Amino acid sequence: MPPVLRADVRLVPVAPEHADDMYAWMCDPDVSRNVGLRSAPSPERTRAWIARAVEDATIRAFAILEGPRHVGNVVLDQIDEYLGTARLSLYVGKPAARGAGIGHTAVALALREAFGALRLHKVWLTVHCRNTAAVRLYERLGFVVEGVLRGEFILDGERIDALRMSMLRGELEEPGAG
Repeated sequence: MPPVLRADVRLVPVAPEHADDMYAWMCDPDVSRNVGLRSAPSPERTRAWIARAVEDATIRAFAILEGPRHVGNVVLDQIDEYLGTARLSLYVGKPAARGAGIGHTAVALALREAFGALRLHKVWLTVHCRNTAAVRLYERLGFVVEGVLRGEFILDGERIDALRMSMLRGELEEPGAG
């Protein structure tokens, strides 16, 4: 049986009031290394990204709240209405919130949005092969590896492989199902 979703975790649309947290997390090497930032973060770039996400119909960006605290973000972007696909990305920015089921709950809630309200057929993601905690999380949720993208990611100056993973509509196993 899949893990129970945390009742104290919810998603809200990313908004300007989330910018300070997001900028701080992008400055954290544990976050920036795994998301593959290509340039130094700045408060201005963070605010600009939020403004674009709010306006762009191909992006659904959510702040992850644990109770009232903003602890991370989960994003559906590259939404293709014709194909019914979107890319998923996740980061839990607050170190104390990592490994506590928050990421699992946030992704499950984002998948409900993707397959429910957005009526998508497929959600896909890429994750570098050394981010084993993320790979395990995605596998527990039901994502499958579609392929290996050889040398696709640069981590600490070294080229490493990334995994392309996906889930199709109907493959999301809800807590208590089965």
